Amino acid sequence: MSTVIDLGKLRFLFRGDYNNGTSYELNDVVTYGGNSYAYINVTTASGNNPDNTTYWSLMTRGLTLRGDWDSATQYVAGDIIKLNGILYKAKATTTNHEPPNATYWEEFVAGFNYTGNWSSATAYKKNDVAMQNGVNYICILAHTNQDPPNGTYWNEFAAGYNDTGDWNNATAYQVNDLATLSGIIYKCKADNTNQEPPNSTYWDVFSIGFTYTGAYNNATAYKINDIVLNSSVTYRCTAASTGNEPPNASYWEAFASGFEFKGAYNGATAYKLNDIATVNGIQYRCKAASTGNEPPNGTYWEVFSEGYKHIGNWLVGTNYKLNDIVKHGGAQYRAKQANVGQEPPSAANWDVFVEGVNFVGAWAATTAYNVGDVVFHQGQQYKCLIDNTSSSSFLSDFVTDSKWERFTTGTFYRGGYADATEYFKNDLVTTGSSPNLNLYININDHTSNGAAITDATEVANWMVLIAGQWQATSDVTMRSFFYGIMN
Repeated sequence: MSTVIDLGKLRFLFRGDYNNGTSYELNDVVTYGGNSYAYINVTTASGNNPDNTTYWSLMTRGLTLRGDWDSATQYVAGDIIKLNGILYKAKATTTNHEPPNATYWEEFVAGFNYTGNWSSATAYKKNDVAMQNGVNYICILAHTNQDPPNGTYWNEFAAGYNDTGDWNNATAYQVNDLATLSGIIYKCKADNTNQEPPNSTYWDVFSIGFTYTGAYNNATAYKINDIVLNSSVTYRCTAASTGNEPPNASYWEAFASGFEFKGAYNGATAYKLNDIATVNGIQYRCKAASTGNEPPNGTYWEVFSEGYKHIGNWLVGTNYKLNDIVKHGGAQYRAKQANVGQEPPSAANWDVFVEGVNFVGAWAATTAYNVGDVVFHQGQQYKCLIDNTSSSSFLSDFVTDSKWERFTTGTFYRGGYADATEYFKNDLVTTGSSPNLNLYININDHTSNGAAITDATEVANWMVLIAGQWQATSDVTMRSFFYGIMN
């Protein structure tokens, strides 16, 4: 008996998605659940699912994404569904067999389903994530009303914290709650009510902070890390305290030093640490509480900022204090220590503060002069070097006693030469008869000693400028400028 061969079946024929009502024959190919199957039975038939190995052979394996699992949907091998953040792959045809049923499903890709804050009314499934007291927990076994961190149903997924604000003795705190007390943030380590931090059985320090409470008050109950201000210094409370004023080291430590400016020192004021008081232009910082101990007392005060107090002219009866500035003569002096009646420039009591001069006019006999005074005498200026009362002879005070130094110099016409006369360097004199006068310039401070300028006892003190040709006129002073001066 001969066999009829259908030449069209010598190759595969793709028939598209499997249909339960379609008749299939040898080498028909369909897709089913993401896989491709070839019909292998010689008998044409319908109603045999491709996972039936009597009729079909797996040709190529594939996957079909079907979205969220649905109890009313029929799934076939290779279908991929999502449930509670996990992707499952169907192992066999199934309807209403919810994953993770191992007969019909296998886990394809692990994932998570975030459900928000934990609720006792929610039916949790594997890989659901819920937050309790700032901590995220992942469900490891389906359940309802099993409060995290119950280890049978939950694992910690991601640590977090629940900030509850200021600590309150009426609040029921749970693990990982955060509460703030006296500027410090504490983390609850065991459920509790009315267990005040820093009770280490229930709380750990989470973050150190500070509470600024303003000026210290003796009636206030202070707690650890309270910050108070006392005498311009801020202090941190190191132990609970009432009525223990800073800087009591048992309860306080300096947090930040500052200063409180009190103005001029007052003997009746009760000064405290870091108060600043001014005496005679100097600012002093209080080192220890003190009343009536005037700076510069080294036990209670130290110099904070140097300054000066300008008093004016020195007076013999004035009580001067450190850094007082007085004017005396042409200079200003700074008091080196308290003193009365110690006239500048007494080196034990005064320093020269500013060099200066005091122009007092023409020199006069029996006159009191001070250091720095400047006088005119015979056309020249002189500065006083020593406090003195002048004698009857300026030359004696100047040359013999060295009470003066030449301050500015120039030529000065003294007229005709005369014996026994005080002459000063650069004086101009004449000898002879008009119209043929001799003009001389003095080269030494001295008293003349000779009837004639050419006498042996006198001639060495003079130098001839013009011999027998000079005529005395009113412009002698102007013209003498061009003759030069003797140093």
